[in-house]
Amino acid sequence: MENSLSLSDTIVEDVSVLPQIELNLTIANNLNKPVLKEVFKGEKGQLGFVVVRVLITRFLDSFAFVTKLTDSQIDVLTVDALDIFSYESLEDLILFLKMARSGKFGATKRGVDSNLIFGEWFPQYLELKAIERETIIKQKQDEHKANSVKMNDVAITYSKAMARKLKDRDKEYVDEFTKNFDRQMLEDTIESWSRSKELKPFIQLLKMKRRTIK
Repeated sequence: MENSLSLSDTIVEDVSVLPQIELNLTIANNLNKPVLKEVFKGEKGQLGFVVVRVLITRFLDSFAFVTKLTDSQIDVLTVDALDIFSYESLEDLILFLKMARSGKFGATKRGVDSNLIFGEWFPQYLELKAIERETIIKQKQDEHKANSVKMNDVAITYSKAMARKLKDRDKEYVDEFTKNFDRQMLEDTIESWSRSKELKPFIQLLKMKRRTIK
């Protein structure tokens, strides 16, 4: 949240920094940013209005329309933006305005107003955010699945290696293997071996250690 407030102060003080800020913004990076409603609550509300008005004014100035909006119309658009973007971040608003002026959501020859910006273009931005969010979730699910497979492969390799050692010298190996066990470690190992088809045949050797490990 402090980063968003600092960003707001920077923009208000020098709007010329915006091109560089825009270059570093992506929808993916915006997903976890604090929302306007939280950043500009309470006494920070005035800063929120000022920075959003700066962004809206710059956005409108990027269009070469003969008829320009009045100050009061810009104020209305600013209030609309604060309301409609209340659950989006400041970075979302900056990126959205950049994409809108560059024609990502469609061209306009009749000027821009609240209905066009927030009624037609904004839903398209939300759709892009939803797609990006789903993509990230899918990637995390795939990574988790891949890690689970790797862990399962490790467990199978361990079980097979342990089974080979047990076949060579079963009781002697179990005695050595469990010499530093306490009772909880023994019970955990019994539970683990019971889930392995390679080690399950030797589980009785572990259970016999209950007589000596207390």
